[in-house]
Amino acid sequence: MTAGIAEGAWVLNLDTPTLPPATATNTLIVGGDRLLIIEPATPHAREQARLDALIASLLADGRALAGIVVTHHHVDHIGYAPALRDRHEIPIFAHPQTASRLDFPIDTHIDEGWTIDLGEGHVVEALFTPGHAPGHLVVWDRKTNIAHAGDLVAGEGTILVDVSDGGDMGVYLDSLRRMAAHVRAHQADGQSPSFVPAHGPVLDDPVAVLEHYVSHRLAREAKIRRAVVEGGRRAFLGILAAAYDDVPKKLWPIAAMSVEAHLRKLVADGELVRVGKGARPAAG
Repeated sequence: MTAGIAEGAWVLNLDTPTLPPATATNTLIVGGDRLLIIEPATPHAREQARLDALIASLLADGRALAGIVVTHHHVDHIGYAPALRDRHEIPIFAHPQTASRLDFPIDTHIDEGWTIDLGEGHVVEALFTPGHAPGHLVVWDRKTNIAHAGDLVAGEGTILVDVSDGGDMGVYLDSLRRMAAHVRAHQADGQSPSFVPAHGPVLDDPVAVLEHYVSHRLAREAKIRRAVVEGGRRAFLGILAAAYDDVPKKLWPIAAMSVEAHLRKLVADGELVRVGKGARPAAG
């Protein structure tokens, strides 16, 4: 699907090797007389051809390419970036912590506060939003108030926080809260930001989504806390079973990643102490 979602903003939903139920990753192109390609993720030739066709049509209108941004290092976000860079001789921008986790070079490291002027009023900024991944960025066009949210939130499926890959639940929750405050500040000025998540449809009420993610994660954390503190669960599998008793067992291997991330947060918060792979109350 191709969509011009605003003047100077185009989205393509392209098949990628991502986690079900998602099957694709959104590539966002924004700009005026210069264009930034955010998340050219697909590794599949047939899907790359679709993106090539969109780019060709935009270049035929007299525009130029300014570069590529990848929001983080995961495989379903980077598939076409190196080849697209080489084909058009444009730079790839990414956070240093993303660059350190990739097997191809990044041309320019960017961080919180980085901006690029793309002409016709389009100024794009990077917002550092770690937690899902250490170098995660949200990429925001100030003219349209459209942001590529990467894997901060999703329009379908869920967001994993995998500590073995640099994820951090406490940091992730901070990023969600910070972005909710950022969107609310724009709304207070009469603007209507929208998020293009990496997976799923455009989110026209990002504050509601961000706040839902926070409340959902804290509700799951509360079940983990109760399992340990009130339920006397100490072994990891027992904590997992109690916290995810509402989830089919076939999904428990993925749920286990969240349990580990929450346990580490609760330890950092001083509430629990690890005992092997499990945990006990800090005061017990």
